[in-house]
Amino acid sequence: MPIKILLSSTLRKYVPGYDPVKGMSFSVDGEITVEELCERINIPSDRIKIVMVNGKSKSMNHVLKGGERVGLFPPIGGG
Repeated sequence: MPIKILLSSTLRKYVPGYDPVKGMSFSVDGEITVEELCERINIPSDRIKIVMVNGKSKSMNHVLKGGERVGLFPPIGGG
């Protein structure tokens, strides 16, 4: 079952052809952690500060089974 992935700002550069309006889908058979998902789509896990799964904050160790909506966000600086 596919996972819908939405990438914020600087994370988009790691996925060639990423469409910020539509996001992207990633099909899984069985279970996968958020960290494993990031590895498979070539996003360094140290670049991710916030993980949202179906609108709720989760860790990189959260297990996905398919059908989820995953938002990934980098650290945000300011000053």
